[in-house]
Amino acid sequence: MVFLDVIVNYGCRRWLHKEDYTFDEGEVSSSSKPSQYPLLGFKDRHLEDDYLEYLVVASRARIILGYVTVILLYGLGPFLLYWPYYKESIWLQDLYRTWSDEQKEDFKEGRREGTFVKYFPNSTRVFLVIPCLLLLMFILGLVAVVCMYQMKRFEKHRTWIFYITPAIYLLYMAFAGFLFAYDPKVYNNFFGPVSWVLELIFVWASPLASLFFISLPALVMFELMIVFVLVFLVIVPLCNPAENLWNLVGEARDSCLIQESVPEYVYAAVEAGLLSPPPDAPPDAGKYEEMDIFRIVSPIILLCVLVVCVLVVSVIVDITNRQSFISKKIIDALTKQREQQLLQQKEDQENLIHSIFPPMVAKNLIRRQTQQPLKVSQSGRDFGFGDMSLVRSVAQMHHEGTILFTDIVGFTSMSQTVAPQQVMEFLHELFV
Repeated sequence: MVFLDVIVNYGCRRWLHKEDYTFDEGEVSSSSKPSQYPLLGFKDRHLEDDYLEYLVVASRARIILGYVTVILLYGLGPFLLYWPYYKESIWLQDLYRTWSDEQKEDFKEGRREGTFVKYFPNSTRVFLVIPCLLLLMFILGLVAVVCMYQMKRFEKHRTWIFYITPAIYLLYMAFAGFLFAYDPKVYNNFFGPVSWVLELIFVWASPLASLFFISLPALVMFELMIVFVLVFLVIVPLCNPAENLWNLVGEARDSCLIQESVPEYVYAAVEAGLLSPPPDAPPDAGKYEEMDIFRIVSPIILLCVLVVCVLVVSVIVDITNRQSFISKKIIDALTKQREQQLLQQKEDQENLIHSIFPPMVAKNLIRRQTQQPLKVSQSGRDFGFGDMSLVRSVAQMHHEGTILFTDIVGFTSMSQTVAPQQVMEFLHELFV
């Protein structure tokens, strides 16, 4: 989310914003969902911002776990491999500075081609400072992420985590590619010419296994995997200071074929009757060629499969997270609608009470309603107040009172000739 995300969310935001989706009223349904771009997120870019804020909060534990994992993998892997050579490198650099120019040239010519010491013998400390800086970078990244989750001042800026985390991994791949370029044959004595592939998988690529734990957006994972393939499988092997590392695969195949050729003494033992012939005669290195090629390239295939698995898992996780986000937005919208309906229903009930009873009685009933909920039928026509009787609810004590008995002259004939509404208005103006 460093380069591609800046281009997508800032450079192309205006062109990518194609709709304004809201989770209100009729749009809230399981069949109506916001449309999306492949890998780029929702077409409503404001909704995409809301999703990133939701994701960074929902992925808190996984992001912190990913940082802890990468610190352990890097500390027990690349960093631990370089640490024993720290004092030796310092001693070698100090010794190199005491030599004459002729001795320095002899020293460079005696070094293996493609090593850092051959090209930069006066800067061996820098070569070992880089692993320390990478470890410090991961630790500071973990501290920054924890602080952004804990401190309220960063509550509105937590999506920065999706910029900090991939930036740290990109810096790691850049520096790791530099270290790997000057030391790809360190295990040749143990695993042969293709040892650089095993070193790449088990040393430099092992910290990237922490990406399985971090729920980053699919676009971010796609960017990280592209950079990984370009750095470790294209740029470093093809532009290696020593030689093209991919040519070593052919050398390894030839060496395997030579080693697995059946010696002459085996044929002699078979002809003498001391050894039974092999099941497939005659044994020849050619029939093992395909098997040897597969054994040599199988680590490379495994590495490519791991890259594809990371991409597939990230896409599946991203789809699941987006579905959860949409479900949460729908539930929130339905809850808000229900709350509005309940408030409207309460307002209608209070208006009904005020239209039936005098103001003092209505206020008393509404006040008691807060203590014991009002029960309204589904039809909304009849209502009650729990187990309280109406008389007991509205009865009040008055120490002094006046009772008025009155008779309105001509009221009977008037009520028969005018509309009921006018009769009620007349009584209201008369007594209220």
